[in-house]
Amino acid sequence: MTENKAYSGTYTHEGHDVQFQVLENGMEMEIVEIKDGNTMPVKRVNIEEGIDYQDQLVKWGYTSY
Repeated sequence: MTENKAYSGTYTHEGHDVQFQVLENGMEMEIVEIKDGNTMPVKRVNIEEGIDYQDQLVKWGYTSY
């Protein structure tokens, strides 16, 4: 299990926004991606996968707010 913490919020970089919402059960996240104003289908992933994706985005230069 990962030791990093999951955050609800938005990560953004060069016109690409990724919104994360930790679900009430604390075990899953919903992810919505918006690229140049186009919204992709909502993805529901387990918490570890969501944390890994957040960590990747930070490494790629995304900022969170």
